[in-house]
Amino acid sequence: MKLDLKCFLFIIAVLAISTPAFTQWSLHMDGVPLLADKSPDFNAPAPTALDGYPDLSGTWNFTDTYQKGVQGRPVGEPKTPPPGVPPYATFWDQGFGFENGLPYQPWAREIREERIANHGIENPDSYCLPLGYMQFHTHPQPFEIIQAPDRLIILYEASAGVREVFLDGRALPPLGEPIPTWYGYSVGYWEDNTLVVTTNNFRNDGWLDFNGSPTTEQLVITERFRRVSYGKIELDITIDDPGAYTEIFNLRADFTIMPGDSLIEWVCDSENSSQYF
Repeated sequence: MKLDLKCFLFIIAVLAISTPAFTQWSLHMDGVPLLADKSPDFNAPAPTALDGYPDLSGTWNFTDTYQKGVQGRPVGEPKTPPPGVPPYATFWDQGFGFENGLPYQPWAREIREERIANHGIENPDSYCLPLGYMQFHTHPQPFEIIQAPDRLIILYEASAGVREVFLDGRALPPLGEPIPTWYGYSVGYWEDNTLVVTTNNFRNDGWLDFNGSPTTEQLVITERFRRVSYGKIELDITIDDPGAYTEIFNLRADFTIMPGDSLIEWVCDSENSSQYF
Protein backbone atom coordinates (compact mmCIF):
# COMPACT_ATOMS: atom_id res chain seq x y z
CA MET A 1 0.00 0.00 0.00
CA LYS A 2 1.41 3.40 -0.94
CA LEU A 3 1.48 6.22 1.59
CA ASP A 4 0.24 9.50 0.08
CA LEU A 5 1.99 12.79 0.86
CA LYS A 6 -0.77 14.17 3.13
CA CYS A 7 -0.74 11.05 5.28
CA PHE A 8 3.06 11.12 5.46
CA LEU A 9 3.11 14.76 6.56
CA PHE A 10 0.43 14.05 9.17
CA ILE A 11 2.54 11.28 10.70
CA ILE A 12 5.60 13.54 10.79
CA ALA A 13 3.56 16.28 12.50
CA VAL A 14 2.26 13.87 15.14
CA LEU A 15 5.77 12.63 15.86
CA ALA A 16 7.04 16.20 16.15
CA ILE A 17 4.30 17.11 18.61
CA SER A 18 4.81 13.92 20.62
CA THR A 19 8.61 14.14 20.87
CA PRO A 20 8.76 15.93 24.27
CA ALA A 21 6.97 12.96 25.87
CA PHE A 22 9.89 10.73 24.97
CA THR A 23 12.84 12.81 26.17
CA GLN A 24 15.47 11.45 28.58
CA TRP A 25 15.23 11.73 32.32
CA SER A 26 16.07 15.14 33.76
CA LEU A 27 19.61 15.56 35.02
CA HIS A 28 20.26 14.14 38.49
CA MET A 29 22.60 16.72 40.02
CA ASP A 30 22.98 15.39 43.59
CA GLY A 31 26.65 15.43 44.54
CA VAL A 32 27.73 17.58 41.58
CA PRO A 33 30.01 20.44 42.72
CA LEU A 34 28.53 23.77 41.67
CA LEU A 35 29.83 27.26 41.03
CA ALA A 36 28.15 30.36 42.39
CA ASP A 37 25.90 30.52 39.32
CA LYS A 38 24.78 26.89 39.97
CA SER A 39 26.62 25.52 36.94
CA PRO A 40 28.87 22.46 37.39
CA ASP A 41 32.39 23.14 38.64
CA PHE A 42 34.41 20.99 36.26
CA ASN A 43 37.68 22.08 37.89
CA ALA A 44 36.67 20.98 41.38
CA PRO A 45 38.84 18.27 42.98
CA ALA A 46 38.23 14.69 41.88
CA PRO A 47 35.91 12.84 44.28
CA THR A 48 37.29 10.08 46.50
CA ALA A 49 35.76 6.63 46.92
CA LEU A 50 35.20 5.02 50.31
CA ASP A 51 38.44 3.04 49.96
CA GLY A 52 40.42 6.27 49.59
CA TYR A 53 41.16 6.00 45.86
CA PRO A 54 39.88 8.46 43.24
CA ASP A 55 36.32 7.70 42.22
CA LEU A 56 36.09 7.33 38.44
CA SER A 57 32.32 6.87 38.51
CA GLY A 58 30.17 8.98 36.23
CA THR A 59 28.97 9.41 32.65
CA TRP A 60 31.80 10.48 30.35
CA ASN A 61 32.25 11.70 26.80
CA PHE A 62 35.32 11.65 24.58
CA THR A 63 37.01 15.04 24.15
CA ASP A 64 37.83 15.71 20.49
CA THR A 65 41.26 17.16 19.76
CA TYR A 66 41.18 17.36 15.97
CA GLN A 67 39.54 19.26 13.14
CA LYS A 68 36.70 17.29 11.57
CA GLY A 69 35.96 16.80 7.91
CA VAL A 70 33.36 14.67 6.12
CA GLN A 71 31.61 12.24 8.51
CA GLY A 72 33.74 13.57 11.33
CA ARG A 73 36.99 12.20 9.91
CA PRO A 74 40.13 13.93 11.18
CA VAL A 75 41.62 16.43 8.74
CA GLY A 76 44.37 19.01 8.76
CA GLU A 77 47.25 18.82 11.19
CA PRO A 78 46.93 16.75 14.39
CA LYS A 79 47.02 18.63 17.67
CA THR A 80 50.45 18.53 19.27
CA PRO A 81 50.20 16.95 22.73
CA PRO A 82 52.03 18.41 25.74
CA PRO A 83 55.55 17.13 26.43
CA GLY A 84 55.52 13.54 27.64
CA VAL A 85 52.00 12.89 26.34
CA PRO A 86 51.52 10.39 23.46
CA PRO A 87 49.61 11.24 20.26
CA TYR A 88 45.87 11.74 20.63
CA ALA A 89 43.57 8.90 19.64
CA THR A 90 40.82 9.30 17.04
CA PHE A 91 37.85 7.13 16.09
CA TRP A 92 38.74 6.93 12.41
CA ASP A 93 42.52 6.58 12.38
CA GLN A 94 44.71 5.79 15.40
CA GLY A 95 47.78 6.68 13.39
CA PHE A 96 46.59 10.24 12.68
CA GLY A 97 48.88 11.80 15.28
CA PHE A 98 51.98 9.80 14.28
CA GLU A 99 54.37 11.27 11.74
CA ASN A 100 54.58 8.02 9.76
CA GLY A 101 51.37 6.35 10.89
CA LEU A 102 51.22 3.22 13.00
CA PRO A 103 54.08 0.67 12.87
CA TYR A 104 52.20 -2.01 10.93
CA GLN A 105 53.48 -5.44 10.08
CA PRO A 106 53.38 -5.75 6.24
CA TRP A 107 50.25 -7.94 6.24
CA ALA A 108 48.48 -5.58 8.67
CA ARG A 109 49.21 -2.54 6.50
CA GLU A 110 47.90 -4.39 3.46
CA ILE A 111 44.64 -5.45 5.09
CA ARG A 112 44.07 -1.92 6.42
CA GLU A 113 44.47 -0.52 2.90
CA GLU A 114 41.98 -3.11 1.62
CA ARG A 115 39.46 -2.13 4.29
CA ILE A 116 39.81 1.55 3.44
CA ALA A 117 39.31 0.76 -0.25
CA ASN A 118 36.09 -1.18 0.40
CA HIS A 119 34.79 1.50 2.80
CA GLY A 120 34.98 -0.74 5.85
CA ILE A 121 32.14 -3.05 4.83
CA GLU A 122 33.61 -5.77 7.06
CA ASN A 123 33.66 -3.54 10.16
CA PRO A 124 32.17 -5.61 13.01
CA ASP A 125 29.97 -2.67 13.96
CA SER A 126 28.21 -3.01 10.59
CA TYR A 127 27.04 -6.44 11.73
CA CYS A 128 25.97 -5.35 15.23
CA LEU A 129 29.12 -6.95 16.61
CA PRO A 130 31.23 -5.36 19.37
CA LEU A 131 33.51 -2.41 18.75
CA GLY A 132 37.14 -2.49 19.81
CA TYR A 133 38.43 -0.63 22.88
CA MET A 134 39.91 2.24 20.91
CA GLN A 135 36.67 2.78 18.99
CA PHE A 136 34.76 2.73 22.28
CA HIS A 137 37.16 5.25 23.84
CA THR A 138 36.86 7.67 20.91
CA HIS A 139 33.19 7.18 20.03
CA PRO A 140 30.90 10.24 20.02
CA GLN A 141 28.43 8.36 22.22
CA PRO A 142 29.20 8.43 25.96
CA PHE A 143 30.01 5.70 28.46
CA GLU A 144 29.45 5.21 32.17
CA ILE A 145 31.89 4.01 34.81
CA ILE A 146 30.58 2.27 37.93
CA GLN A 147 33.31 1.78 40.53
CA ALA A 148 33.39 -0.60 43.49
CA PRO A 149 36.36 -1.68 45.64
CA ASP A 150 36.66 -5.07 43.93
CA ARG A 151 35.72 -4.22 40.33
CA LEU A 152 35.07 -1.53 37.77
CA ILE A 153 32.17 -1.77 35.31
CA ILE A 154 32.21 0.25 32.09
CA LEU A 155 28.96 0.58 30.13
CA TYR A 156 29.30 1.92 26.60
CA GLU A 157 26.24 3.45 24.97
CA ALA A 158 27.60 2.53 21.55
CA SER A 159 27.06 -1.12 20.70
CA ALA A 160 25.72 -1.62 24.27
CA GLY A 161 29.23 -2.69 25.25
CA VAL A 162 29.96 -3.92 28.77
CA ARG A 163 33.39 -4.36 30.34
CA GLU A 164 34.26 -5.79 33.75
CA VAL A 165 37.64 -4.97 35.29
CA PHE A 166 38.55 -7.00 38.37
CA LEU A 167 40.35 -5.12 41.15
CA ASP A 168 40.41 -8.00 43.64
CA GLY A 169 44.05 -8.96 43.16
CA ARG A 170 43.54 -11.85 40.75
CA ALA A 171 46.20 -12.46 38.11
CA LEU A 172 45.69 -11.95 34.41
CA PRO A 173 45.03 -15.32 32.70
CA PRO A 174 47.96 -16.63 30.63
CA LEU A 175 47.85 -15.57 27.01
CA GLY A 176 46.12 -18.21 24.92
CA GLU A 177 44.66 -20.16 27.86
CA PRO A 178 41.03 -19.01 28.20
CA ILE A 179 38.51 -18.70 25.38
CA PRO A 180 39.33 -15.46 23.50
CA THR A 181 36.60 -12.83 23.64
CA TRP A 182 35.75 -9.49 22.01
CA TYR A 183 36.60 -7.56 25.19
CA GLY A 184 39.27 -9.86 26.58
CA TYR A 185 39.99 -10.38 30.29
CA SER A 186 40.81 -7.34 32.42
CA VAL A 187 42.45 -6.87 35.81
CA GLY A 188 43.47 -3.63 37.47
CA TYR A 189 45.33 -2.17 40.41
CA TRP A 190 45.97 1.29 41.84
CA GLU A 191 49.34 2.93 41.37
CA ASP A 192 49.03 6.00 43.61
CA ASN A 193 46.05 7.86 42.05
CA THR A 194 46.23 6.05 38.71
CA LEU A 195 44.16 2.95 37.92
CA VAL A 196 46.25 0.61 35.76
CA VAL A 197 44.19 -1.89 33.75
CA THR A 198 45.70 -4.70 31.67
CA THR A 199 43.65 -6.79 29.23
CA ASN A 200 44.58 -9.83 27.16
CA ASN A 201 43.10 -12.87 25.38
CA PHE A 202 41.23 -10.96 22.69
CA ARG A 203 39.86 -12.53 19.54
CA ASN A 204 42.14 -12.36 16.50
CA ASP A 205 39.83 -10.19 14.37
CA GLY A 206 39.62 -6.88 16.21
CA TRP A 207 39.71 -3.37 14.74
CA LEU A 208 41.60 -0.50 16.39
CA ASP A 209 39.79 2.15 14.36
CA PHE A 210 37.18 2.64 11.67
CA ASN A 211 39.85 2.46 8.96
CA GLY A 212 40.48 -1.14 9.92
CA SER A 213 43.83 -1.23 11.71
CA PRO A 214 43.83 -4.89 12.71
CA THR A 215 44.65 -6.67 15.96
CA THR A 216 45.47 -10.30 16.68
CA GLU A 217 45.16 -12.76 19.55
CA GLN A 218 48.57 -11.53 20.77
CA LEU A 219 47.12 -8.11 21.66
CA VAL A 220 47.67 -6.83 25.20
CA ILE A 221 46.22 -3.43 26.11
CA THR A 222 47.29 -1.42 29.15
CA GLU A 223 45.13 1.53 30.19
CA ARG A 224 46.09 4.12 32.79
CA PHE A 225 43.09 6.09 34.10
CA ARG A 226 43.65 9.37 36.00
CA ARG A 227 40.82 11.56 37.21
CA VAL A 228 42.63 14.86 37.41
CA SER A 229 39.58 16.91 38.43
CA TYR A 230 35.87 16.50 38.91
CA GLY A 231 35.29 17.05 35.21
CA LYS A 232 38.22 15.33 33.49
CA ILE A 233 39.76 11.87 33.06
CA GLU A 234 43.06 11.41 31.26
CA LEU A 235 43.63 7.96 29.76
CA ASP A 236 46.93 6.71 28.37
CA ILE A 237 46.68 3.50 26.34
CA THR A 238 49.52 1.14 25.43
CA ILE A 239 48.99 -1.18 22.45
CA ASP A 240 51.24 -4.25 22.43
CA ASP A 241 50.44 -6.60 19.56
CA PRO A 242 53.54 -8.12 17.90
CA GLY A 243 51.26 -10.08 15.57
CA ALA A 244 50.14 -6.90 13.80
CA TYR A 245 52.69 -4.19 14.73
CA THR A 246 56.45 -4.01 14.70
CA GLU A 247 56.63 -2.12 18.00
CA ILE A 248 54.60 -1.07 21.01
CA PHE A 249 52.90 2.33 20.76
CA ASN A 250 50.91 4.65 23.03
CA LEU A 251 47.84 6.86 22.62
CA ARG A 252 46.05 9.45 24.74
CA ALA A 253 42.30 9.98 25.16
CA ASP A 254 40.71 12.61 27.38
CA PHE A 255 37.14 12.52 28.66
CA THR A 256 34.78 15.16 30.02
CA ILE A 257 32.09 14.33 32.56
CA MET A 258 28.41 14.78 31.68
CA PRO A 259 27.10 15.88 35.09
CA GLY A 260 23.93 14.11 36.17
CA ASP A 261 23.43 12.55 32.74
CA SER A 262 22.67 8.92 31.86
CA LEU A 263 23.03 6.63 28.85
CA ILE A 264 20.40 5.95 26.18
CA GLU A 265 19.40 2.41 25.30
CA TRP A 266 21.16 1.00 22.24
CA VAL A 267 19.61 -1.77 20.15
CA CYS A 268 21.15 -3.13 16.95
CA ASP A 269 19.67 -5.86 14.78
CA SER A 270 21.32 -7.28 11.68
CA GLU A 271 19.26 -10.32 10.78
CA ASN A 272 21.14 -10.84 7.54
CA SER A 273 24.53 -11.01 9.20
CA SER A 274 26.39 -14.29 8.86
CA GLN A 275 29.09 -13.06 11.24
CA TYR A 276 26.94 -13.83 14.26
CA PHE A 277 27.92 -17.48 13.94
